[in-house]
Amino acid sequence: MKAINYITNLVVGANQIDRIIENPVNLLVEYRKIGNTGYEYLKYQPNKPTRSNVLLPEDLAVTLLVSSRAGYRAFQSLRDFGKTIDLDSLPHKALEQISDNELSYVAQVISKIANWKGFGASLATKVLHKKRPDLIPILDNQAIFGAYMNPNWPDIRSSQDTIKNLKTIEKALRSIRYDLVRPENILMWPELKEVEPTNSLIEIFDSVWWVYFRDKEPVKKLGFHLE
Repeated sequence: MKAINYITNLVVGANQIDRIIENPVNLLVEYRKIGNTGYEYLKYQPNKPTRSNVLLPEDLAVTLLVSSRAGYRAFQSLRDFGKTIDLDSLPHKALEQISDNELSYVAQVISKIANWKGFGASLATKVLHKKRPDLIPILDNQAIFGAYMNPNWPDIRSSQDTIKNLKTIEKALRSIRYDLVRPENILMWPELKEVEPTNSLIEIFDSVWWVYFRDKEPVKKLGFHLE
């Protein structure tokens, strides 16, 4: 059996479908490559950060950088219901720091938005992540639900099914939180933070996993994070 070098590798899969990601630093650097609009999405800073506690139709714009399927129905939903979401009630902590109860509440907020017309968990988290970049990861239909959480991937290609179910969303959050704090990865995060010091751990996780995912399941066309 090949020995696992926890100093140079990441282990992901929440102790359920564990996969060894070798040389994650190289993958994180690869995420910066020219043409990666996902990297532009992470680095984009809204012009009006004071409105970070309000969901607005305009918040859909930045999600286009991660190839979201944002359409007019999502715009209408944010226009009609965006102000009913109290973002200030979300934990003011990083995902790796929140309790089980707090995580359940975050999942409820995501699921509520995901069930609006024009939305799913992917688009909901692409909007919410820019509001809470250390708390809410992008739960991409393919990369997270179709691959990261799928024991049959990559033998079977990832699904693009839209996810709205609360339990599935909560399971994804718990899995990512587990991988952020698991002992095997503790020594790797500081090294990765040196590469992207301004990025949150969930942004670093997302970047590394995305490149690993696309290396295993490449596409011919350019684009990142299908809705």
